[in-house]
Parts: sequence; C-alpha cells; structure tokens
Amino acid sequence: MKRTGYYGMAFLVFVITIVLLYGGSLILAVGAGVGGALLGGDAGLNMIYEFMMNNLNLFSCLIYLITGTVFLLWYYFAFIEKRGIKQTVYFHTRRLTPACFGWLILLGFAVQHTTSLIMMAINALMPSAMNEYTEMIDSSGVSQYSLLWAVATLILPPIVEEVIFRGLILQYLGRAGAGFLVANLIQAVLFGIFHMNLVQGIYTALLGFLLGYLAYRYDSILVPMAMHAIYNLFGTVLVDLESSFLPDMLLAVIILVSVPLLVLTLLMIHFRVGEKKKNAGEVRQ
Repeated sequence: MKRTGYYGMAFLVFVITIVLLYGGSLILAVGAGVGGALLGGDAGLNMIYEFMMNNLNLFSCLIYLITGTVFLLWYYFAFIEKRGIKQTVYFHTRRLTPACFGWLILLGFAVQHTTSLIMMAINALMPSAMNEYTEMIDSSGVSQYSLLWAVATLILPPIVEEVIFRGLILQYLGRAGAGFLVANLIQAVLFGIFHMNLVQGIYTALLGFLLGYLAYRYDSILVPMAMHAIYNLFGTVLVDLESSFLPDMLLAVIILVSVPLLVLTLLMIHFRVGEKKKNAGEVRQ
C-alpha cells in the first residue's frame, strides 16, 4: 500500500468511528422508540424513553460493544495476525514495570486537576460553551455509579478509543511516513473532534496528545488504555469525593500544585526513572 493510502486508512477509521458511535446511537434510539410505539403506542414510547434515560450506561455499553467489535477485529487483522498473539503480548508488555503504573497514577491525578484549570479558563472565555458542557455531563449518566457504570466508563471507552486512536490511526499515520509529532498531533485533534463538544474537544485533544506520547514511549497500547481508565476514574469518583469532603481552599491548592506535578511526572516517565534500561536490539513498532 502506498504511503498516501495509509493516510486514507487513518481517516477512514475516524469516519467509520463517527458513523458507528453516533449513527449507531441514533439508529438504536430510533429503533427502540419505534418498537415501543408499535407495541404500546404513546405509553410504550414514553416507557422506552424513560428506560433509556434511566439506563444511559447500558445504552453506552451497547454502542461501545458494537463499535469495539468492529475495530478490535480490524486491529487484529491489521497488526496482530502476522506477528501472532504471543509475540504481540510480549511486545506490548516488555517495557511495563511497577514504576510505570506508579507514574501513571500520579500522572492521572495531575492531568485530571490540570484539566480543572483548563476548564476554568474556558469558563472565563466561553461561559455559554461551559454551560452547554455542564448540562451534557449532568444528563449523561456519568455519575450513576454501578457495575454497569464501571464497564461504560472505565473499561469499554479506554479499550475501544485507544484501539481506534492510538492503535489504528496513530500507526497508520506512522506507516504513511508522518513523523511522530505530526502523527500524534493529527490523532489528538481527531480525538478532540470525536467528542463533538467544544469544551470536551479542547481538553480531550490535549489528553489525546499525552496518550499518544505514552503509547510511543512504552511501545504499548496497554499504557494509554490504563491511563485513560485512570483519568476517567479520577474525573468522576475522585472529583466527587473531593468536592464532598475537601474545603475549597485545599482544592485550589491541589489544582495549582497539579501543574508542577504534571511536569515532574512527565520528566520521570521520559527519563525512565525506576525502570530498566532499554535492551539492545529492541525496535519500535
């Protein structure tokens, strides 16, 4: 395949992602509504609507399962089949150490609170956009904690979105000849656009760039998956706990300290502090 073809594959993955996640959501919602109306008329339609609004995490799981199945198979046949599962597992785990996950927890904490600073700036510059974002989050089911919530927030999105953006798209851009910085910037921007919301698009684009760096730094898609899950966990449970139990002054201090903590943790990761040196002969994916 010519290099330009790999650019086309990267953007094809993005287009199909949008179609499956957003088009699939619309089709599933309309289909459920029509089915409810046919079975019970207005009462059936209202029942389906109330069920969906009260079970948004279930709805999210269904959409991510459908999309994930498509792209996990795509990733398998594009990047795993030739290498083999055993060799692929070794490749993606050979640089993982306890230090790696310790840095990820600190990094997730720092990034989540740095996000709060970004959102404060957005609120000051674009209050209407922030109001729309807040309304969307309040109605999204993101705080409806349960086992289903954990699957819909901490498991499926990190796996599916990392396979799509840091797996398929980033690697296709690399095979197209784009340098890492260019490829990482493109996939990060696409990751921001994917969220279809200005506020979320800004901070997820920055997050996407960081996740791409982690994939490159560790030669592993598992690390950005773990970081993505940690970020989602801290952005929901931890934020709620802090808001409930910590005074505003302490929260402000934590948010301010998060910036130097972010820089320090990235330096620790970049310079491989606490990790074994790279073995001779290892090559990048």
